Amino acid sequence: MDIFADDIAKQAMEAINQRIRNMTTLNIVVVGKSGVGKSTLINSVFRENLAETGIGRPVTQSIRCITKPDFPLAIYDTPGFELGKKQQAAVKDEVLKIIHAGNTGHDINKAIHALWYCVNVGSNRTFDESELEWLRSFTEENRLTRVPVFIVLTQAFPKKKAEEMKRCIESENLEICKVCPVLAQDIDFDEEYVAKAYGLDTLIEVMGQVLPDELQDTLMNVQKVSLRAKKNEPMQPWPPQLRPLSVRALRRYPLRMRPC
Repeated sequence: MDIFADDIAKQAMEAINQRIRNMTTLNIVVVGKSGVGKSTLINSVFRENLAETGIGRPVTQSIRCITKPDFPLAIYDTPGFELGKKQQAAVKDEVLKIIHAGNTGHDINKAIHALWYCVNVGSNRTFDESELEWLRSFTEENRLTRVPVFIVLTQAFPKKKAEEMKRCIESENLEICKVCPVLAQDIDFDEEYVAKAYGLDTLIEVMGQVLPDELQDTLMNVQKVSLRAKKNEPMQPWPPQLRPLSVRALRRYPLRMRPC
């Protein structure tokens, strides 16, 4: 009886693993200054501690792609932006090159599906002008490919400061999908007060609203923060004209992604 049960369990696990291997790979570019908390964000949102244990391979002079075997997620990690305007321009060109190469290859597994631009609330009193210039330039050149851009406010505490920065960024009318304040991990203030983590589930849910249908199962599998998304409960959808149906649809019918 136990042997029979073990066989069923093994077959079930193999079926699950096979389904995961057949999932479309979700590719995300993560951009931001050094120390903004990119690794903490990635490890807090996704399973497998990808930023710590994943294999990083260079795909351009300064960008590396972090992956793990049989895990349908690839993170394209960029260098910090404090290296000057020349470095910032080089990173932008390399990101655009990766995006264009993915679209040209007609393979959704190699296309870039989202860009997270990370800004640390704790260390920035205002949205840096050089960052604003980078985003304006990038979104201008991103009009044809229409990769969804999310600005992630990391270490978003206190919440009042995070909301002020969120409103400041939104007032710039950038062509982005959403500004998402997040606190990836609890902050313990001398054991007297604990600021609870928040916002990661919202980031995943808005991602799910703009990703193509081919990536919905992948997103639900690789993320670990949104129980509602895991249960496939209905979320408020974006208007059909704003939601890309596939990479091919994005190439044929450029869409204007607007802030929520």
